[in-house]
Amino acid sequence: MLSSFNVSFNNLSGPLLQNDNLMKCNSVLGNPFLQRCRMVSSSAPADQQGRTGDSPKDPAPSRKPSHENRNSGFNSIQIASITSAAAIVSVLLALIILFFYTRKRKPRSRVSGTARKEVIVFTDIGVPLTFENVVRATGSFNASNCIGNGGFGATYKAEVAPGVLVAIKRLALGRFQGVQQFDAEIKTLGRLHHPNLVTLIGYHASETEMFLIYNYLPGGNLERFIQERSTRAVDWRILHKIALDIARALAYLHDQCVPRVLHRDVKPSNILLDEDYNAYLSDFGLARLLGTSETHATTGVAGTFGYVAPEYAMTCRVSDKADVYSYGVVLLELMSDKKALDPSFSSYGNGFNIVTWACMLLRQGRAKEFFTAGLWDGGPHDDLVEVLHLAVVCTVDTLSTRPTMKQVVRRLKQLHPPSC
Repeated sequence: MLSSFNVSFNNLSGPLLQNDNLMKCNSVLGNPFLQRCRMVSSSAPADQQGRTGDSPKDPAPSRKPSHENRNSGFNSIQIASITSAAAIVSVLLALIILFFYTRKRKPRSRVSGTARKEVIVFTDIGVPLTFENVVRATGSFNASNCIGNGGFGATYKAEVAPGVLVAIKRLALGRFQGVQQFDAEIKTLGRLHHPNLVTLIGYHASETEMFLIYNYLPGGNLERFIQERSTRAVDWRILHKIALDIARALAYLHDQCVPRVLHRDVKPSNILLDEDYNAYLSDFGLARLLGTSETHATTGVAGTFGYVAPEYAMTCRVSDKADVYSYGVVLLELMSDKKALDPSFSSYGNGFNIVTWACMLLRQGRAKEFFTAGLWDGGPHDDLVEVLHLAVVCTVDTLSTRPTMKQVVRRLKQLHPPSC
């Protein structure tokens, strides 16, 4: 009692037997190799149409299901297509709505961030520090007031009141964690006080601006001191004092702070001097404000090429011994005329740096050649060689062999040069 037969889209071929009630042309759509579909009149006798299993006496019941099923077979394809298209359109509309919604949200968050112009002050300097006052004192962070650039941002000189100078470190937006996490971390750093750390006076943090306020040191940084010392007499006592000051600051961060602080970017440009050549470590603790996947400078870790410990560069696992390595490189630069990655080392091949140069000269008994002009002649030879050995041992590959910063301080005190 088959009432309809639909074989559309089956790639069939051959002759087609048609029956007005059983099989219409629209029941064989999508079969291009079938012989041409010819409509057969419904008034033809049932035996001529090849109809089986149905009585011609009651054509109405036969025609009705044929009409319904024929439409059902055709509409199912339409329904599936319409449903799929509707689903795709719905997803696209949802994505478009979400896109415009998030774009509308961003300006709002920026407005709220701009409205929050509070400056948190840790140390009272006798002058009110407001957002507007600080920005105005830097000339809206004008390049003419820039006194240094680092991996975390640029530093500006600012006179917030007549005769009152501060240093403003403008942090690069997007490099640090969220404002709340930044607030929590920077407040921890604000509690750190040591004679050889720059004083963190205060800070501002919002979605649109982040800066730190430090005490201003007129002596510039150690990088400039090393570059310009060829114009002045080299005094071993001054170099020793600078080395000891930096070692004391790092020993404090490693051993006396809770939680302890790893600097991770010890280098000459992060060491500041005053008029009396007292040294102060800056940018301490800033690396911990970076997200776990963030980097700065030119390495895959928080640090600068030439000063990064090899195990830290290879594994990204940092310890206090990484700071010891960086300190050793700074100490080598302080005593020589070479930079960590001096261009003169290119003749020795790739991977040759100030550490390998110092080791080579010591091994060949040519330690005198390491020291900057005038230093060997004016300083005690034994003490100079001892400090050179100390710097080299700070940079050995084996972490257990490297001393702690507390041990470095102790050794430098033993080598204290006589005062005049």
